[in-house]
Amino acid sequence: MKSQASPSKPAIPYTTLVGQVILQHRNRRGLHQNELAGALGITQSAYSRIEKGDTTISIPQLRVMARRLGVDASVLLEEADALAKRLRAQGVEVSDEKGVHPAAILIALGILAAILAS
Repeated sequence: MKSQASPSKPAIPYTTLVGQVILQHRNRRGLHQNELAGALGITQSAYSRIEKGDTTISIPQLRVMARRLGVDASVLLEEADALAKRLRAQGVEVSDEKGVHPAAILIALGILAAILAS
């Protein structure tokens, strides 16, 4: 069995940041995952993977979600960019790739939770 090398520093995929921003807006609006999933024409399970950052979304999907959340699509991306900047300032690598070491992601998620709670 091949073991993964330990991460050199915390890291998180950008898709996870976008998913967290969408999750925050959805919670503020009191919407359920299945409501946005229905608007996108996907299952709740597939929608859940978007919020977790496990899958990417298309521009049309982003626009549909933004409309349902009552914001412009640019707002969602600007907020994800702002989180990325804050995380980088804390020494977290924000990756465009999904192949980030799981331990690095867990550390980065802890830092992200602290930022979101402040």
